[in-house]
Amino acid sequence: MRMNCALSSSDSYIQHAGVCIYSVFDNNRDIEQIHVYLLDNHISDKNKQRLNKVAETFSGDGERKIIYIDLYKISSKLHVSTDFSLSTYGKLFLGQIAQVDRILYLDSDTVCVGSLKQLLTMDLEDASVWGVQDTVNHYFVEAIGLTRSDRYINCGVVVIDLKQWRELDMEAKFVDYIESYNGNPPYVDQGVLNRICKTGILPPAYNVINPMFMYSVKRIKKLFRMDTYYTQEEIDAAKEHPVVIHFTGELYHRPWCSDCTHPLKQYYLKYMKKLPGGGEMMDKPFSKNVRIQNMIYYHGPFWVYVWMIRFIELRHRLMKRSMRDG
Repeated sequence: MRMNCALSSSDSYIQHAGVCIYSVFDNNRDIEQIHVYLLDNHISDKNKQRLNKVAETFSGDGERKIIYIDLYKISSKLHVSTDFSLSTYGKLFLGQIAQVDRILYLDSDTVCVGSLKQLLTMDLEDASVWGVQDTVNHYFVEAIGLTRSDRYINCGVVVIDLKQWRELDMEAKFVDYIESYNGNPPYVDQGVLNRICKTGILPPAYNVINPMFMYSVKRIKKLFRMDTYYTQEEIDAAKEHPVVIHFTGELYHRPWCSDCTHPLKQYYLKYMKKLPGGGEMMDKPFSKNVRIQNMIYYHGPFWVYVWMIRFIELRHRLMKRSMRDG
């Protein structure tokens, strides 16, 4: 049995990609072959050597490969005009890996802490992308043409049916959609996949995101104006027995930052210390806006926090309207 995974990284995120890859290898030792396709955004030879040593560490468990793919070569048809790195869009071009029909894509800020084996054999039905339902501002869901009854997925951990993508020429559809927004689509790659692809819903344990710790399900549905979400029992089970943890920042900060308060940051730190050459922590303070949100979230009543989110939503709407009219 072979598991195909993909990540996208540059040198600036290579430590986190290394942590993710190490954690995947460590928690899936019973899988005979694991191939990691790393979309290479000018990664240095030195950092590639470090990652290759990670694969060598687990060679006794079976075949472990890291295969580097030139991100600029496979995405040559794409022209974006945002501040987001091209690495953000890399997953849209995975269909070019012709010998792979199913792949698990992982953002570099994720850590695997359980078995991924079930994802290798699960029935993908007619959905080409499977992910965990996200909690996003309702404004963004509307911006890509969905409604509150649609289950918008987080694309930091997704199982992709690449065979279907090739059969339906999905890559061309992605590029056309991005170009229709002059290279600046709403919610970048995640908006593209949710708008263009038929999606399926994975159990929350496969992408445990920060809001699952921050809010109850009742509050999530109210705050993000969602009709459908997981049950509280499903979220509690995911937090108790996660498979993949996604360190998305927000009020906790990132686990490689010294002031991180994420309740599961120890998993990142554990694998960071195991990397060849070790890892580095950062002193990167919260932004002013996040400090204000933290103060309201931790010290104010929840209704004040809700109104703050509504104000941010209104500001986005007005900015979008101004850009459209201007």
